[in-house]
Amino acid sequence: MGVNMLGKILGGLMVLGVTTIPAPLVAASKLEITDPRAAKIKEIVTLPIKGIRAVESDGQIVFISDNGRFVITGQIYDVWGKKPLSSMSEMRDVADRLHLQDMGMDVDKLNTISFGHGPKDVVLFVDPRCGVCHKLIGEAKPLAEEYTFKIVVIPALGDESNQLAKALHCAKDKTNALDALLNNTLGALPSKSPCDPAQYDQTLMTAHLIGIQGVPFVVAPDGRVSKGRPNNLKAWLESAQ
Repeated sequence: MGVNMLGKILGGLMVLGVTTIPAPLVAASKLEITDPRAAKIKEIVTLPIKGIRAVESDGQIVFISDNGRFVITGQIYDVWGKKPLSSMSEMRDVADRLHLQDMGMDVDKLNTISFGHGPKDVVLFVDPRCGVCHKLIGEAKPLAEEYTFKIVVIPALGDESNQLAKALHCAKDKTNALDALLNNTLGALPSKSPCDPAQYDQTLMTAHLIGIQGVPFVVAPDGRVSKGRPNNLKAWLESAQ
């Protein structure tokens, strides 16, 4: 990519308010930013990489830091999805969706409670002390004919949640685990001994890698993500694109 094209793209981003570059730095860089309208920016996608956006301009895709300082050109590869990302539609997909199966992630091997027997899987990351999560699970129950709900219990709300989530992991019998979760009695479940922490540790690592910062965190069958409780779970699930 030539310096002239780079100047056009950065100028376009400045006009759109996507990035700001102080005038002294522009002068010091000897980068000529003249007519930002000359850069025909077609689309901008914020990638799940801290501070990086994909920008398509004049048929080219480049990656630009939030402050406009760094511009990266070349191929980007999605290790989780095991494929290169070559188009903006692919960039949008990785930005907006989580395809857990394609990533080789077996949710059943995490700290998971499942219910329902529908053909499509919905994954809910919840905290045992999260009242909104409990309400969401209640909303999910009438949909058990259409979907299989896989509830991954993680400690998002502190030490007490960690103890309760561990109690689920170490439960000798999980037959009544869903009721115990909803009734706040996970701590009363009989424990098996010894309890191997590997599966629980894997759950924590998975939540960290996915970037879960709050609950509920819902993954629809088509990979769409809701960070928080959808206004209407049934309608949200049925709005697959």
